[in-house]
Amino acid sequence: MTFEFAISPDVHVRNIADWFVFNTRLQRVTDLSFHATTYDDFSDLHSAYVEGRVDLVYANAADTAWLVREHGFVPIAAPEQVSDEAVIAVAASGGVRSVDDFGTHLTVAATDAPDVERICRILLEPADLGPGDVDLVMQRNYVLVAKAVMTGATEAGFFLRAAYDELSEVIRSRLHPVVSSRIYVVSHCLLAGPAMAGHHEQLAKGIKKLSADPASAELLSGLGAPHDWHRMSLEDTEFMIDLMDALGQQ
Repeated sequence: MTFEFAISPDVHVRNIADWFVFNTRLQRVTDLSFHATTYDDFSDLHSAYVEGRVDLVYANAADTAWLVREHGFVPIAAPEQVSDEAVIAVAASGGVRSVDDFGTHLTVAATDAPDVERICRILLEPADLGPGDVDLVMQRNYVLVAKAVMTGATEAGFFLRAAYDELSEVIRSRLHPVVSSRIYVVSHCLLAGPAMAGHHEQLAKGIKKLSADPASAELLSGLGAPHDWHRMSLEDTEFMIDLMDALGQQ
């Protein structure tokens, strides 16, 4: 049986090759067969989840909550010492340099990543910008979020910090990060779907074997796990999900 491995839109285009290499090596060490598919639109990825076309995915915290609680996915691993933080950025050519510089209404470019949106909305609280004061203009990926900000289509952009840091130097030179989060306990997780029941230990051991290989150091960095992976328990995942729920109630 061939399992479907989804590569999320929040994986930067220059790191996609690393995920295909990971897919190939994971098959070798687990004796499992995977077919990797890239998604550049969160709505397409979410449709694939609902239609049962995803068996393995490196998911953001919001998708992790949804997949674990409603679709029977199980956490396998998460990057060691790496957390998902968010950043709000504006055009470097504008006059905004801090949250206090925002007006009473704000248009923001964002992707369909509820975890990033929740964190960024909290970061906006010092500006007294409530839910009704922020209009979101949804984009398929973070490159398009950056484009919307740079061209003035929106006043600001919500970014996953890792995605912002992976933008080209040319693009980042035209943006100004106004504020960043420091939560530390929210992270992406490698999740296995219901079809992979019975293969969880194979996956965990395979990832551990890959990580132990010195030749994988560069690959791990490209995957966003430069300090290795750690086994993610259901309890760890539930704690993170509860935190995301709490953030959503802010």
